[in-house]
Amino acid sequence: MPAIHEQYSEELRAEFDYLSSWLPNTHLELGDVGRLHRDRFERLTSLADVGIGFAVRERERGVDLDYSSAAEVAVSTDVDGGPLARVAVSFSRRHGIVFQARSCRISEIADREALGRRVLDLAAAGRWPAAQVVVTEVVATGPAVILVSQQQGASVDLAASAEALSGTIPLASASAGLSIVGSKGVGVKVIAPDGLTPLFRVSGVRPRLFGRKEFGGRGPAGSTVGGPAEGRTAESRTAESHVFAELTYEDVGA
Repeated sequence: MPAIHEQYSEELRAEFDYLSSWLPNTHLELGDVGRLHRDRFERLTSLADVGIGFAVRERERGVDLDYSSAAEVAVSTDVDGGPLARVAVSFSRRHGIVFQARSCRISEIADREALGRRVLDLAAAGRWPAAQVVVTEVVATGPAVILVSQQQGASVDLAASAEALSGTIPLASASAGLSIVGSKGVGVKVIAPDGLTPLFRVSGVRPRLFGRKEFGGRGPAGSTVGGPAEGRTAESRTAESHVFAELTYEDVGA
């Protein structure tokens, strides 16, 4: 069975079409530069530190996200008429996930084409390592709760005000006053009233999948359909053979 962070990454990517940060409370920012490694992002530097500026575009506001592993998680709320209510979350399998987040905002680097040209120039000059990527899109949440079971039969009991737990995504809605009453076998418990950056996308340099080399015949070493490599700069050869594109963990093979 996949490790806990691999299962978490696989399920959230299938549901939301984003990469996920691990641990879920890892803080990410647009322009962070680093490497994808075993379903995690390892920050090394930033676009600002390598001399690249960029504009930011806010794409969406106020989107609520609610996900739990299909048929593997049960959430029950007990409101007895008093000021407090209890929530019981149980997991029928290992690595089951509950992900609730309110008021999610999506921001992205506005001109990725211009960014791509700058990064390809750095790559051609040997100043952008092949495995390096840049965070080009981030989902920042409002109040959020993330739970991941460590074992089959795990459970967690939580308490909060009955009024706060009455929303459509009750755990996230009540996160500011949510307390853990009891827990068994739950490996990750993230309660974040001030929000998280749990989802993101990255781009980096990769070989052109359908460039002229693939469609042309083989000539002298380093040649393309457009002519021999002699007389062309390293920068022009890089521009022809590589692109700046969105990448995933599978693309980098880490």
